[in-house]
Amino acid sequence: MVDRHVESPTCGRKTALVTGSGIGGIGGSLATELNNAGYFVFCAVRRTSAIDNLLQPGMVAVELDVQSTESVMAAVKTVSEMTNGRLDVLVNNAGFATHRPALDLDVDGVVASMFDVNVLGVMRMVKAFSDLLISAKGCIVNIGSVAPIVPLVYSSAYNATKAALHAYGDSLHMELKPLGVDVLTIITGGVKSNIGKKMQMRS
Repeated sequence: MVDRHVESPTCGRKTALVTGSGIGGIGGSLATELNNAGYFVFCAVRRTSAIDNLLQPGMVAVELDVQSTESVMAAVKTVSEMTNGRLDVLVNNAGFATHRPALDLDVDGVVASMFDVNVLGVMRMVKAFSDLLISAKGCIVNIGSVAPIVPLVYSSAYNATKAALHAYGDSLHMELKPLGVDVLTIITGGVKSNIGKKMQMRS
């Protein structure tokens, strides 16, 4: 579903989609900066009402749950209709963390869900939006972390999801390069955002 009260992209304007683009996080900040740089931005979130205060002209809220293939494909349809089947930038930012000792982890619950969002969710997005990205000779940006390089104590499961994302991104870069699509993995360190609050809610 898309909030259509915002203007449609103008002809020739580059487009970007940012997952997890809620207010107070990396995604919301990236969406705003991309818009300021001239991109028409699709702000993908699970609840569009949560980002009403983020939207500016040239930004549109798209309801999207990266854990649902059906939801992802609905977003592809929305974006394709508004961009004539092209997407210049896909930012895979949606994710969450849990802070627990390794021996206390809820492996079949929280950890499985975290891998589904942080890793499989990215794979769903890339597969679903690949045709649009290839058409635009676009770019995929995966938001990684320094965690697999300098492991965070009591965050073993989160570290593992980011290590998997980095490995996936490295291989994806080689596979999509001949198709004209670039793949970047951003290694983030400490970033002031709402992920800590979300981490407490999920734990």
